[in-house]
Amino acid sequence: MLRRRESLEPGDPSSYYGRRRLAQAAAANTTVAHGPLTPPIGRDVTASRSRSSRRRALAPRFLLAGVLTATVACADPFDHGLLWRLERPGVPPSYIFGTLHSADPRVTRLPATVVGAFASCRSFAMEIHLSDADEARFFEATQFEDGQRLEPLLGANDYARLREILGDQAPAEDILARTKPWAALLRIASPRVASAAATLDDELFATAMLRRMGMVGLELPDEQIVALDSIPIDSQIALLRHAIEHRPLLEARLESTIRAWLDRDLATIARINLASADGDPALERHQVLLTRRIVDDRSALMMYRLFLPLRAGGVFVAVGALHLHGAKGMLAQLKAQGYKLRRVY
Repeated sequence: MLRRRESLEPGDPSSYYGRRRLAQAAAANTTVAHGPLTPPIGRDVTASRSRSSRRRALAPRFLLAGVLTATVACADPFDHGLLWRLERPGVPPSYIFGTLHSADPRVTRLPATVVGAFASCRSFAMEIHLSDADEARFFEATQFEDGQRLEPLLGANDYARLREILGDQAPAEDILARTKPWAALLRIASPRVASAAATLDDELFATAMLRRMGMVGLELPDEQIVALDSIPIDSQIALLRHAIEHRPLLEARLESTIRAWLDRDLATIARINLASADGDPALERHQVLLTRRIVDDRSALMMYRLFLPLRAGGVFVAVGALHLHGAKGMLAQLKAQGYKLRRVY
């Protein structure tokens, strides 16, 4: 997720783009260095976290607490549990872990069960890695190129409130004016945090790098751009307006989401996100479209990318927790592919 205090400009070394330098080596699924989740002897923890913080992205952080919705199935066998062991005869076990895209210390402080599973694997798979060229391409994709402007779409009052929410972290006017609604939504979807704070996904990535694990990217940058651009413009506008009007409520729901994640309660995480429509049928329709594009469709794509790596075994997969849950979730898809799934945390 993009933090409010962060910049989108590619020339800013503290921006989303400036913090993605470490991912370049992994963009082509190369083998790179990594280390344990607890500080090893001789490890420069500050430097490691600084490197991992560079990976913080706009597009990959799709768990927009209080903005998304998810399909909630009754009596789903995968309602509870964040870490699952995947077993198939003849290959080492793999694991799939549902993360929360958060830098909250309660989230980044992982239990020994998860750390042990991570240490037992030789490959690490996560949602995306971006090269320098990808970063520039993604920034371009956040901007209208057809003459459209955000203020006429959003309305003068809501546009002014958006700039007020962004505060001194708002981009230059010519950049904000050309920002697509989905990109503006990502700008304001997360609470302000310290710029050096690394999310759980950042920490896992940095650890995989130091351990020289094989890296598997589950999406290409253009695929995420297509997923976001495919959200109908009226849905983008409706969801952005709702986020602007209900930001305090959305921030409160983030806390509820963190507590549900700590309880390993996937069903409650889904219900919290579903409740963000506040009983508004029109808004719920927009959220359903959003979920289809950035949760369901992306889950199917990530499963496609995992097919061969999982056949070799020994893969630790880290994806947003919403991707695990429901009839279209990755756990259900793995079960359908014949894997024996055992919840370990």
